[in-house]
Amino acid sequence: MFRLTTITLAFLICIVSLSCQSYSTGLQQSVARADETSAIGALRAVATAQQVYALSNGDNYASFQQLSQGGYLDARFNSEKPVMKDYVLSMEVGRESDGPFFRCKADPVDNSVKTGRHFYMDQSRMLHVNDTQPATASDPVAAP
Repeated sequence: MFRLTTITLAFLICIVSLSCQSYSTGLQQSVARADETSAIGALRAVATAQQVYALSNGDNYASFQQLSQGGYLDARFNSEKPVMKDYVLSMEVGRESDGPFFRCKADPVDNSVKTGRHFYMDQSRMLHVNDTQPATASDPVAAP
C-alpha cells in the first residue's frame, strides 16, 4: 500500500511540475506577443509620421530625432535607436535613384528568457516578418 501511495504521489508531482512548466512557457509567449504588438504599433506610428512629415518637407523622410522634435512622434522616439518594450527600433533614411526612402526595423532585445520575431517596414507600409533574423523587404509580409 505504501509503495502504491508513493508511486501515485510521484506521478502527481510529475504532472503538476509539467503543468507549471507549460503554464510558465505560455506566460512567456504571451509577454513576447504583447511586446511584438507594441513593436508593430511603433512601426506603424513611424510610417504614419514619415508620411505626414514627407507631405510638408518635399517628400523627404526624417530620423527618429527629427520626427520626435518636430512633434510627429512622442518623446519615446527621441533617440537614434529607441527601445519599445523589449524591441529596439532602427531606421535608415535617404535618397536613391527612384526617390527618397525610409527603412525601419524592430528587433527583439537579446534576452535569454524570451524572444520574439523581427519586423521591417518601409515607405510601402508593408510589414515584413522574420522569425530568426532581422527582417528585410524580401521577407514575407505579415498577415493583417
